[in-house]
Amino acid sequence: MRSPVATPGMPPDSEPCSLDHYASLVAALYRGPFQESPWEDFLAGLRALAAPCLTVIGLRLPTPGDSGIAYVGGAHYSPQDLANFANKYSALAPLVDLPDGETVSVDDLIGREQLHKTIYYQSFMQPANQEQLVGFDIHHDGQVALFLRLIRGRGEPDFGARERRLLDLLKPASRELANWLAHNRNSLREHHLHEQAFSSLVLGSVILDAQLHITYMNSVAEQLIDNNPAITRVHGKLRLMRQQEHQQMQQAVARLLSDNARSLPQVIPIARQAGRSPLFLTLRRLPQQEQLDNQHHIALYMTDPELRQIDQTQLVMEAFGLTPQEARLVIALANGGTLEEFSSETGVSKNTARTHLYASFRKMGVSQQSSLVSHVIRTIHGL
Repeated sequence: MRSPVATPGMPPDSEPCSLDHYASLVAALYRGPFQESPWEDFLAGLRALAAPCLTVIGLRLPTPGDSGIAYVGGAHYSPQDLANFANKYSALAPLVDLPDGETVSVDDLIGREQLHKTIYYQSFMQPANQEQLVGFDIHHDGQVALFLRLIRGRGEPDFGARERRLLDLLKPASRELANWLAHNRNSLREHHLHEQAFSSLVLGSVILDAQLHITYMNSVAEQLIDNNPAITRVHGKLRLMRQQEHQQMQQAVARLLSDNARSLPQVIPIARQAGRSPLFLTLRRLPQQEQLDNQHHIALYMTDPELRQIDQTQLVMEAFGLTPQEARLVIALANGGTLEEFSSETGVSKNTARTHLYASFRKMGVSQQSSLVSHVIRTIHGL
């Protein structure tokens, strides 16, 4: 038998697992994001050590209107089940706003008799045969970035020191995983901008979440914000100082996040001092980078007409998902050119140019050349 994980002040037979079991569990925790069913091995291993038990690991707590991100070992919940829980019961759930890294159980908060009288127990816990709940939250940048829960039903053994010690053993690895996931997501989004040449010297790049929190910003955006009193940062959020413009930005973000189809970029002109050209903000929805991050983010590009000309081709490629040749064609049309002129100047056949045009129609969600030109002009010039 392998030696148990040593804990000062506790007898060996009270230890929750052997060194081999612990090493295997931590390996499964780190392997979890890459499995087809995320954390399947970890949840199964944790259940084996804490049986009888349901196990839950999550990256975002559910709230009304948001199913969150959670994976359950020992039971199957469909996306609709998770959505129903978020909308009907999450506001009543007892284990919310837990202190960072502190193990808390429902029994710590409320006695069993009192629990049985609550609407949450009668409506959700009792029908699901749940009575005991213990776990912890790991915070990152002031928000819950990872949470772990153990659940048992009525009549099953009480959670005690052994289960709490098991959770304590997993906290350091859970914190490392939460930090890695947060860094990895931000790196992926930053890379998505960099690989499209959007950290050029003339284009400010910002990534926002649904609440307008800034998750990434390049140096050009910092300079433009610092030098323009009409736009600022307040507690980590992007803020337009004129109420009407700020409402426009909020509405644009809401439209982009709510549209399940391919959303066209939104352009907002920001007025500046008399005699100066407006600052243009182009917003578009970023694709999800991974199955563990089911929240879309918004890329916001800041262009200043008083700086040197931006790379229009790169901007149009990124905004609409066009190929370089398609982007060059639609820019030529937006500048007043014709299909024949583009064909002649680039050396491609007219049929090939027409194929590029139809592909651009499909990607931009338009059916007329006039609409295509209008979208391109708004994206580049904010008109």
